[in-house]
Amino acid sequence: MLFNELVIVFDNLSKTSKRLELTEILSNFFKKLKCEEIGFITLLCMGKIFPASEGKELGMASNLMIDAIALASGSEKNEVKKQWNIYGDIGETAKKCMSKKKQVSLIIKELSIKELKEVLYKLPEISGKGSSDLKLKLVSKLLSMTDSLGAMYLTRIMIGSMRTGVGQGVIRDALAKAFNAKPEDVERAYNLCADYSIVASKVCSNPELIINPKIILFSPINMMLFLKAQSVKEAFERVGRPARIEVKYDGMRAQIHKKDNEIQIFTRNLDNVSNQFPDAIQLVKECVTANTIIFECEIVGFSPKTNKPLAFQFLSKRIKRKYEIETAIKEIPIKMFCFDLLLLDDKNYLDEKFIDRHEALKKSINENNNIMLAKGIITKEDSEAEKLFNEGIKEQEGVMFKSLIAPYSPGARVGHGVKLKSHMKELDLVITEAYYGKGRRKDWFGSFTLSCYDTENDKYLTIGKLGTGFSDEQLKEMNELVKKSIISKDDEKVILSPNIVVEVEYEEIQKSPTYSSGYALRFPRLVRIRYDKKPDEASNLFMIDELK
Repeated sequence: MLFNELVIVFDNLSKTSKRLELTEILSNFFKKLKCEEIGFITLLCMGKIFPASEGKELGMASNLMIDAIALASGSEKNEVKKQWNIYGDIGETAKKCMSKKKQVSLIIKELSIKELKEVLYKLPEISGKGSSDLKLKLVSKLLSMTDSLGAMYLTRIMIGSMRTGVGQGVIRDALAKAFNAKPEDVERAYNLCADYSIVASKVCSNPELIINPKIILFSPINMMLFLKAQSVKEAFERVGRPARIEVKYDGMRAQIHKKDNEIQIFTRNLDNVSNQFPDAIQLVKECVTANTIIFECEIVGFSPKTNKPLAFQFLSKRIKRKYEIETAIKEIPIKMFCFDLLLLDDKNYLDEKFIDRHEALKKSINENNNIMLAKGIITKEDSEAEKLFNEGIKEQEGVMFKSLIAPYSPGARVGHGVKLKSHMKELDLVITEAYYGKGRRKDWFGSFTLSCYDTENDKYLTIGKLGTGFSDEQLKEMNELVKKSIISKDDEKVILSPNIVVEVEYEEIQKSPTYSSGYALRFPRLVRIRYDKKPDEASNLFMIDELK
């Protein structure tokens, strides 16, 4: 299949914002595809290239794309920058520059999907001396093998912002409609592997393959999500009495996959961080007795001097670190607090009661000072739960309340468990715009638009602006993230791909026509950047309606 055939579909998608029309366009297109092609194409339709579990990124910053556009179009770099300043959108810039191409390309052959995949998969592997020049050459060659409209969408794919309105919900419904499957079966299959390229390939070849999908080792399962409760009484009302109350640790929620001596670690946003945590892998090898197992734990950083737990922001440095891992292990040693079981010796535990999952997990771990079950109790008494909560907020985040009889529901907030944190008001929100600073911050982005997630329409809706609570280090960190996420700009601000998640405190939520969510946060303040959360795990509109 040629890339320009896909471009026509992208263009049709971009002309509507109606979910039913988006679904219809995609379902008709999916029916025409070969099953060996549909997986990668499905990811492209979502503006993705790699499944999250592969942990790969193109690393195509705006400046490198500008160089590639200049080389492919025969334009001067300053001319491309000028066009970017005019259009604001780097995709539109590519379209304009390629439409005025000054040199006739020697490449007559059109770009195929197969060739596109080969090059895109090659880019993250390129490193070392001369890597930037080689990436530039490969990307400019791709741009020169398509027309101006294709160049626009190719650029958007590479910077991670398709802007066609296609999210997981549309993909789910389009696959179901195209292959006569039930949307709930498609979604369950996705939640068990967190990879729509796998789901698309299976449902294309045989829709029955997704009716009772199997867990795939080393392909992460979408983690079950938890609602917030405001009090012990409310928490018990949601999960029932008695319940298991566990300390909620301020660390990295991790899903551990083990088969014999092969072990991989995934974060809650499905990143593979096995290379960053060889000490955790060693603990699993030494202390987890099962040959085949998938379980969840919280990995918490500790001070090597005091043996006291460190806030997640310290551990996040290890998550991002690619080099000098042994030094990081010494600076921030970890402990693992285990709390749920998903698979054991090839038996799927998702539909088992939590109390049975927990008991089986307990039998599978030889606990010591560095790997253990999460501290907790089973009780129906408010007073006992309050006591553990007060202990939990002294050094950690609070407590979790878990239903003893509930199954594990991947990717869902279904009330099987709730979290009770300190009584501060906080939300996890996505940064979607950044404003140029003034005064001391004139060379920085100094304030940021906060957005919540609209699960119904796969959109991010604005809810306020964030300009306080930053340390100098956090502001620098935020600016680095922003520069990698710019998709368009004007004289006042830049528009970002929705991939930066932050936790903010606030005083109250007010109704407001100023923001697209219909609400405004009063005095939002940064708590931390949430590297462990995906954008679609941000606080959603339903949650904010409840809080209001």
